[in-house]
Amino acid sequence: MPKGDRLNTKAAAQPVLRPVLPSAERQGRIPILHRIPALCLALAFCIAAAPLAFAKDVPTPRISPLKLEAQDGDALAEGESFAVGSPDEPVDTSIIPPSGPNGESADFFAVDGLGEIAGDQPLQLMPLDPSAAPADGPIDLNAVARRADPLGSVAPSDDDRVLGTLTIEARLTEDGAPIQSGMVWRVFRKKPNRQGKLPLVGEANGGPVTLKLRPGEYAVHASYGRAGFIKNVTVSEAPSAETIVLNAGGLRLAALVGKDRPLPTNDVRFDIYASDETGVAERILLAENVPPTRTISLNAGIYHVVCRYGDANAVVRADIRVEPGKLTEAAVYQKAARLTLKLVEEHGGEALANTSWSVVTPAGESVVESVGAFPSVVLSAGEYTAIAKHDDKIFERNFAVEPGLNRDVEVLAQAN
Repeated sequence: MPKGDRLNTKAAAQPVLRPVLPSAERQGRIPILHRIPALCLALAFCIAAAPLAFAKDVPTPRISPLKLEAQDGDALAEGESFAVGSPDEPVDTSIIPPSGPNGESADFFAVDGLGEIAGDQPLQLMPLDPSAAPADGPIDLNAVARRADPLGSVAPSDDDRVLGTLTIEARLTEDGAPIQSGMVWRVFRKKPNRQGKLPLVGEANGGPVTLKLRPGEYAVHASYGRAGFIKNVTVSEAPSAETIVLNAGGLRLAALVGKDRPLPTNDVRFDIYASDETGVAERILLAENVPPTRTISLNAGIYHVVCRYGDANAVVRADIRVEPGKLTEAAVYQKAARLTLKLVEEHGGEALANTSWSVVTPAGESVVESVGAFPSVVLSAGEYTAIAKHDDKIFERNFAVEPGLNRDVEVLAQAN
């Protein structure tokens, strides 16, 4: 390109920075470029002054969002207090049955999830922790009334005189003696929280319990083993007493085979289900893997018991009635036997190792699968086929199981 052309190119780009103004603008008028600094300065002044005006017009809130949240739902608002503690405080889990974790609200007896209790009613609970040794005799929760500050601090209440005393005891039957140990007590406020559950106020275990609470309506839950009951109580400034009748009894189970021969305790376990009075297809499991001869506390009623002998198909079911104030002892008869499977080269010979086993029914349904020289299995009475696989060869034998007849089943390692 010629040198002159390059100079013209540079000159052509200059109007972007310095536009050529008409003669009218140059004569007698303020140039546009002279107006721009003044306009920018005025705009900058307005922007800088605007935040000051806005901040002055917005009032500072007198109540912080934290305080508003504390006054809503189950958080404690100013002036609300109780004597036995807060649901947010740590709770000794050693005295809580597995039916509820630490500090749980009462939703297991709620109606439609609202936390409302229609009236006194029995409940079924899971068992107590066996390692928890309840104390004997009366229990006094002895808590000083407290007032929860909305911002989270706790201060003594100025109105300690409104504490009421309520003594509660439990009996198995109406004419029975008070239960002196083994009870678990939980007290809930009747007013549901934001989740629709009744907040836990306090709990204790042992025998009769003395509660010191602010006057009002409460729900007291009493449990004895797997027997439980909910009672609505009213606490006033005057001392009062309540008696809860659990209407409960005990159930002790045993498993027999043949002519009243007890089965080994380690081989038998029981599952206890609630009665199917509501017509629900799936029963509610109350107790699992209960060993024989152990006494289980239950509300009076009919229960569905499942007895399992071994890990295969020896299962017996029965409906058992528990009478109030009585120990019901029930024996379940198993029609099964324990068998030891062996793959041998000759009758009475040594069992061959590295053998895979399958036991099937005449319909081809697999009952047991195992690996070993002589696996032991419990089978319900009936006809079966034992299939042994050894060194890529398969051997089998048909056999029958008779109730209570424990024996060896030998499969010959010979070609058919």
